[in-house]
Amino acid sequence: MKLNGRIILLFVLIINFVSCQKQKEEDLYKTAMEDLKNGNTKSAIENLEKIIDQNPYSEIAPEAYFTLGSLYQSIDDDSVHRTVNYQKALSYYLELIDKFPNHKHTPEAIFMAGFISAEYLKDYQNASHYYKKFLKAYPDHELAVSVKAELENLGKSPEEILREKGIDTKAKGN
Repeated sequence: MKLNGRIILLFVLIINFVSCQKQKEEDLYKTAMEDLKNGNTKSAIENLEKIIDQNPYSEIAPEAYFTLGSLYQSIDDDSVHRTVNYQKALSYYLELIDKFPNHKHTPEAIFMAGFISAEYLKDYQNASHYYKKFLKAYPDHELAVSVKAELENLGKSPEEILREKGIDTKAKGN
C-alpha cells in the first residue's frame, strides 16, 4: 500500500511540474512577443532562447526556433556581426527542420536555410541541397516556384540574370 501511495504522489508531482513548465514557456513566449512589439529585440531573443534552453522539444519550441531565425536574419549589424547573425539564423532554422519535420513552419525554414546559404553566406552547395530538399518534400507549396527560380539562378549576379532574360542592364545615355 505504501508503494502505491508513493507512485501516486510521484505521478502527481510529475504532472504538476510539467504543467508549470508549460505555463512558464508560454509566459516567456508572450513576453518575447511583447518585447518585439515594443522594439526590444535583445530581450525577445533572450526569452526565446530560454524556451529552447529549458526544453528544445516543447510544444512552443518550433515557434521560438522560427522566430529566432527570423530575428537573427533581420538584425542589421556591422558586416562582421552580420555574418555571425546569418549563421545563427541558419542554425535556428536547421534546428526547427531537424526537431520538428512536420511543423507548419518547416517548409519556410527549409526555404530560408537555402536563401541564407545562397544570398548571405555564398554557400551555393548547401543552398542547392536545401532547395532540392524543399522541392522533394513540398513540390506543390506556394514557395515552390520561388525555390525553382532560386535554383536556376544560384550564384548568378542580378546583372547576369537580367542579361540571360535579354534585358539590357547598361544605362542609356543621351
